[in-house]
Amino acid sequence: MPFNQELQEDLINSSILRSAFFNYFYRVFNNTADESFIGVSEKYLTYFNNLKDYVESDEYNNACKIFEKYINDEKSAVTIYDFLQRLNIEFTSLFLNGMGNVPASASSYLSSDGLLKGEEWEKVTSIYKMRDFQMPETIKAPEDYISVEMLYMQKLSDLIGKLAEDGDINLLEETIKDQINFSSNHILVWIDMFSDAVYEKSIAINSNLYAATAIIMKYYIKYDIELLKEFADELNN
Repeated sequence: MPFNQELQEDLINSSILRSAFFNYFYRVFNNTADESFIGVSEKYLTYFNNLKDYVESDEYNNACKIFEKYINDEKSAVTIYDFLQRLNIEFTSLFLNGMGNVPASASSYLSSDGLLKGEEWEKVTSIYKMRDFQMPETIKAPEDYISVEMLYMQKLSDLIGKLAEDGDINLLEETIKDQINFSSNHILVWIDMFSDAVYEKSIAINSNLYAATAIIMKYYIKYDIELLKEFADELNN
C-alpha cells in the first residue's frame, strides 16, 4: 500500500515535537534540576500556548499562565545558583521528603495490595520488555515512575517518526496502536490523580514550575492520544 506523502511528513514532523514534549516532562519530574535546565522551559511556552486551541480548558489556560510566570522568574533570577537551589528545594519537598510527599509511581495509586512494585509495575515492566526498553542506569526509580514512563513515551514517539520515514506502514500502525494502548489503558488511569496531587502541593509551597507542568502534562497526554488516533484512522483509510 503506497504511503501518502503528506501523512508521512505529518507523522515525521509531529514525532519530533511529541518526542521533545515527553523528554521535557521526563526532565522535570526525573530529578532535581541543574544548570542545563535553565532556559529549556522557555522554548516550550509557545507550543503549550498553541495547545489552548485544542484543549479548551480553563484549568489548562491557568497552568500556562503559571508556566509563563515560572519562565519570567527564571529569566529575572539574580543568580542561577540561588534559583536552582530554590527549585531543588521545591522538588525535594514534593517528591523526596518521605512523609507527605507526592507519590510518583503508578503502583502508588493503582495497586490493590498497596505495594510500591505492585500490579501496575508488573504490567509496565512486561510492556517494556516487549519493546526492549531499558531504563538508563542513572535512574533509580521503579519502572512505573512518571519520569520513566515519559521516557518510554519519548522512545515510542521517536520510533513512530523513524518508521514513518522508512515507510514501514505495518510496524508503524503497530507502534501507534501500542502507544495509544499504553496511554489509554495505563497512563490515563492514574495521570489525573498524580497531576492534581502535584498541583495541590505545588501551589501550597509556591512552586510554579511543578504546578504548571503537572497540569500541562495531564492535558497534553490526553491530546496526544487523540492525535495518534487520528493518525491511525488516516493510515487505515
